[in-house]
Amino acid sequence: MRIEYVNKITGRTGFKELPPRLNPVRIGHHPDNHLVLESPQVGLEAGVLDNDVGGGEGWRFWNRSGKPIRVDGKTVTSRNEYLRLNKKVFRVDLGPYSLTISLGDSLGDEALGLDAMESRAVALVRGVHQQLLDLHATDTGDKADWLKDSYIHRLETEIEEIAGQSGEIPDPGKVTAMADHLAGVAVKSAMIGRLIASSGIKAENFKDQTEVENWRRLRTQQPEMEQALRQLVLRLEAGLGLEGMDDLTGQMAVVAGGFWGLWRDLLAGKWAPQPLVRRYLALRRLKEEIKDFYFGFGPLEELLDDPTINEIMVVDANTIFIEKNGVLENSGRRFLTDPLITINKIVARARRQISEAQPLADARMPDGSRVNAVMPSLALKGPCLTIRRFPRQRITMADLVDRFHSLTPAADRFLRASVINRRNIIVAGGTGTGKTTLLNALAGYIPDKERVVTIEDTAELQIPKPHVVILQGRKANTEGGGEVSIRELVKNSLRMRPDRIVVGECRGGESIDMLQAMNTGHDGSMTTLHANTPDGVVERLEVMVQQNADSVLPVEAIHRQIVSAVDLIVQLGVITTNEKRELPPAPGESESRTVLRTRKRKVVREIAEVVGIDGGKVVISSLFKRQGEGGDLEPTGSLPSFLDALISAGLVEDPVELLGEVAKP
Repeated sequence: MRIEYVNKITGRTGFKELPPRLNPVRIGHHPDNHLVLESPQVGLEAGVLDNDVGGGEGWRFWNRSGKPIRVDGKTVTSRNEYLRLNKKVFRVDLGPYSLTISLGDSLGDEALGLDAMESRAVALVRGVHQQLLDLHATDTGDKADWLKDSYIHRLETEIEEIAGQSGEIPDPGKVTAMADHLAGVAVKSAMIGRLIASSGIKAENFKDQTEVENWRRLRTQQPEMEQALRQLVLRLEAGLGLEGMDDLTGQMAVVAGGFWGLWRDLLAGKWAPQPLVRRYLALRRLKEEIKDFYFGFGPLEELLDDPTINEIMVVDANTIFIEKNGVLENSGRRFLTDPLITINKIVARARRQISEAQPLADARMPDGSRVNAVMPSLALKGPCLTIRRFPRQRITMADLVDRFHSLTPAADRFLRASVINRRNIIVAGGTGTGKTTLLNALAGYIPDKERVVTIEDTAELQIPKPHVVILQGRKANTEGGGEVSIRELVKNSLRMRPDRIVVGECRGGESIDMLQAMNTGHDGSMTTLHANTPDGVVERLEVMVQQNADSVLPVEAIHRQIVSAVDLIVQLGVITTNEKRELPPAPGESESRTVLRTRKRKVVREIAEVVGIDGGKVVISSLFKRQGEGGDLEPTGSLPSFLDALISAGLVEDPVELLGEVAKP
């Protein structure tokens, strides 16, 4: 497709080459359009060119601005009015511009690609959403009234009317490609919701569930149509082979890889749902998405409900990435409005602030997930949001051994004995290696009768003990006052009669106070630290102490502090593996596909003891070490210096079983 244009006022000319199968094509002065016409006389999205594949109308030109547009000598006057195009080359007069559009090869009756349909669906949802905002711009009543049945019923009815006027979801009895696509999205969403519910994992995130259930409930629900939806879900689950699977992550992978091919086969076969059902499901999905924006967190709603997603990363309004099983992928979700609106909702619920004066914000969700937000002008592409999620079900050391194979049973027994024996432990690793998860699991071995004080920037630890005091730092307010640092909290915790001090992460001045606490009777304390090797832990501690000590300390003195304070370093890392996977045929293809998927597994790479000082250098003895990417965490042959203490306390019954043949007397 080629569009040539000329500005009749300035005389400026140009052209734009677009893929022949791009559908729809958006024209306006907003930079997100496919053709950007830089003039205030052209609307944000002035016109849309699309091909109505399923409805059989072929190419159409839509007026989205409300101002008259001339298309091949005919005037398209009203907003959301369109003109059918019978020629492959035609002229459009739009504001000061004259366009000559050459369609090239038509899409004909071929099915659109999934990406093209997603883009087209986003354009439809955005259009309906904008018209609703225009309709409700004068709503100034109590926001509590917005959740009443009458208000939401009216909203759903208006969505139906506006969608019908767009031509994408026509009157009953007629089917379009868009209606079929949205109906598929509705069925897929219902299937995923059913899988999550049957997994036993509670859908518990950053929202008041009573409120969510209120606005998510469909007020225009039709029981017979909902029954048809349930039957479609069960039929597609059987077709995908989900009935014999009990692993939610595996089920989600099968749905992601095979749903659309099966949905297309279903529509073409004898089990195809009636046009009325498909239209109902398409409108149902449209209502869900728009209500998510009105009352919730927009495109993040479904991502927050998916327990297999570990991280949500908003790059800009049109790009939201997620992490599943260590793999980053584009979620395909987009914001209808400025992401800053959603970011403000999230930050406000955590009682934090984000503004031009405070462009950075850290917050914690009630389920423990960590939120970081960055505003322009620090984020050049627009507001940026990162949500690091924590498992709905707390991960224990048994899970790390049996389910995730992050460490061996022998290493687990050794760490359990060390925690109970009050050994000071540093958990080290790079970003996203599972430091907080392991620290949380290790803390589960602390005896119930001991008093634990946890200290964090953003509270994430969830230690299942009866006597836990949780302290959280506080950033400065807009006037620059009121800050309470981690270092101050560590100092204060020493006056709180703690048996154990657990610091979420040492990254600054608190490191010297943590070392001093470990050296002054608070044995059994734990923390995490960013470092890639046990030697790197010592180097990081050196630098942090030197930078934050009240006076200049010689390196030898720092080394003595480290050796006397730290007993064990548990080094984490990531093992990357590639695996081939057979996926069902993609839409439009007859053969299955073999894809190469990269998976990342978080593991304990090494458990090392800080032994002493030799020649001015801290000596570290490796007790357990993983050999290569595929090897197990095996004893190295070195014995811990406190092995006798573990045996005397009855924590280690068989040193040979724990540490191998080298432990024989």
